Amino acid sequence: MTEQLSNQQVAQVFRDLADALEALGENRFKTQAYARAAETIAALPTSLYRYLEAGTLDELPGVGPAITAKLTELLTTGRLEFREQLREQVPDGVLAIMRLPGIGPKTALRLFRELGISDPEELEDAARQGRIRSVKGLGPRLEARILEALAQQTAAASRFLLGELLPLARELVAALREAVPQLTAAEVAGSLRRATPTAGDINLVAAAPQPLRVVEAFTTLPHLATITYRDVARVEGLLHNGRRCTLAVTTPERWGVLLACWTGSAAHWARLMALAVARGLRLAEDGLWQGDVPVSTPDEQTCYAALGLPWIAPELREDRGEIEAALAGRLPRLITLADLRADMHTHTDWSDGRATLQQMAEAALARGYEYYIVTDHGAYMGMVNGLDAARLRQQRAAIDAVNDDLRRRGQRLRLLQGVEVDILPDGSLALPDEVLAALDWVVASPHVSLRQERAVFTARLLRAIRNPHVDCIGHPTGRKLLQRQAADVDLEALIAAALEHGTALELDGAYERLDLDAEQVRQVIAAGVPICVDSDAHHPRDLVNIEYGVLTARRGWATAADVLNCRPWAELQARRSA
Repeated sequence: MTEQLSNQQVAQVFRDLADALEALGENRFKTQAYARAAETIAALPTSLYRYLEAGTLDELPGVGPAITAKLTELLTTGRLEFREQLREQVPDGVLAIMRLPGIGPKTALRLFRELGISDPEELEDAARQGRIRSVKGLGPRLEARILEALAQQTAAASRFLLGELLPLARELVAALREAVPQLTAAEVAGSLRRATPTAGDINLVAAAPQPLRVVEAFTTLPHLATITYRDVARVEGLLHNGRRCTLAVTTPERWGVLLACWTGSAAHWARLMALAVARGLRLAEDGLWQGDVPVSTPDEQTCYAALGLPWIAPELREDRGEIEAALAGRLPRLITLADLRADMHTHTDWSDGRATLQQMAEAALARGYEYYIVTDHGAYMGMVNGLDAARLRQQRAAIDAVNDDLRRRGQRLRLLQGVEVDILPDGSLALPDEVLAALDWVVASPHVSLRQERAVFTARLLRAIRNPHVDCIGHPTGRKLLQRQAADVDLEALIAAALEHGTALELDGAYERLDLDAEQVRQVIAAGVPICVDSDAHHPRDLVNIEYGVLTARRGWATAADVLNCRPWAELQARRSA
């Protein structure tokens, strides 16, 4: 057998197949099958070769007979003939071009066929030289967009989304706890514990009487593909999905310091060290010291108390006023998942969702919600099968039927009908007022023309805010993390208008969005404008997105009082009619 490929390498081959076939205009169901297989492979915590040896490749989600055959060929020979054939028509460099934000497969293939541009370096040169505008239908705007996309790609190359890394980090902690019964503590640390929207790697910390045993056990976990560094209290490696991971271990009496140190941020940690010096102490990764005598810190509370501080939530540790607030006794009681009563921005298969009303209601019920608002897309974006007035009436009847079923079963969940209506480029809405007036909740969102100039984009959102039927502005900046920059908007103007008209601003919890961001949340709630923290779920499994929204709200110093969906529906009804 050839040298083994990592899961990440295999997943990339299948991404290449999907993208090459899309560029060539292949049947979309075929391209989606390869794309789904790539997603499945990339998410696997253990090596594909385990499945190959067990003969269970075809049991993986989205892996049928044809893909199983290709996987077997690739894993046993190190190459895939079908991929080599496609490479002649769509070179690797062209695939890299089509993955740039705002370029797409058709444009990439035209640039290759008409200008011979076969990789991103050649593309950058052509854009800077103004050669792309020589192709019919392409112009200076595309050249500017290409240069912007290349810059974004460089900045994002080593970053990953919170929702990609945090579940994996938690899985590693669980596996470590199972492997080492002697553990006294184990946690996710670093920027993931602070819930930054993106992170470069996974940091874990643990405590046990014999740290070396923990290190040894960690190196045997099936998640690790390669060990790059190891000593008696630390191990670094690469996971099968290509992500970097570091584990630091200490003894139980120094656990609080290690967790605080590895959680960071660097600026917050520097402030803690300065406070220690002011108290005649020394704070370092190896512990808290009074001269040569170690101070026991079995938890973070003990560590912070020794420095004259109450415990500070990890999401606040960015040296943005949290130390001063702690010293003054003014730390907020941050929102928690348990405070939420509802999810107010979700989708079903009535538009672009992938589950029925009943399935989404059952998932909401399992999360303990009191009410749950379905906000399928309104008619405008044909790609998402938007609802017009007639279909909204039909959906209302279907929602009533689900509510009847819930009542018969004695369930307290109430399903409500909303809509996510598009804010058109001129600020008007894609559905008429009389249609919006009949709904329980209206989220107005910008999806197109996100590159408008600041004044134009701001005026557009202000017009939507002033519409008396709009309850909330969804994902106000339209950003896609590591893909698309936020629209240029005057947030102060939005806040003033939202305050005047009683409109909420959304923190969309979909982890590729997290829009508003934490700093914007802090600015919004400081002005007295409420936010909604939503999942933007399109499938029952997406409901977990609301956790990333809550974490981001906590980074923005939000309390339950700042978040509308922590309030009962009767209160929101009264607010709407006020």
